[in-house]
Amino acid sequence: MAEHIIEFVARDRTGITAVVTETGVIDADVVIRNIRSGHSGYAVAAAGRRRAQVRSLTVLGSAYLFANWDGSKRNNLHDLAFHAPAQPVVVPSAGARFRAALGAVFGWSRSGADRRLGA
Repeated sequence: MAEHIIEFVARDRTGITAVVTETGVIDADVVIRNIRSGHSGYAVAAAGRRRAQVRSLTVLGSAYLFANWDGSKRNNLHDLAFHAPAQPVVVPSAGARFRAALGAVFGWSRSGADRRLGA
């Protein structure tokens, strides 16, 4: 049985949807089938700790992936979710938006509109 090390997980509001291993991205349903059939094993080596086996659990008729490496009862696999870096949003000031709107209406170039409005 091949063992894959999970590096990241992708998740949405319903839970884990895919895992990222050293071989690529695998759909969570495929991972669950592989674990249940014994075809492949999956583990997590999180933060230098020992490897934790990823298990497939069924609750209320729905299967999901579970890993626990810190001894708590929570699903630590969610800690591997990739967080996209936050990018600052630049919001122009109201005056800049007003000048841009006037420039668009009157056909002014940006520098010409700034000179006419005293900016």
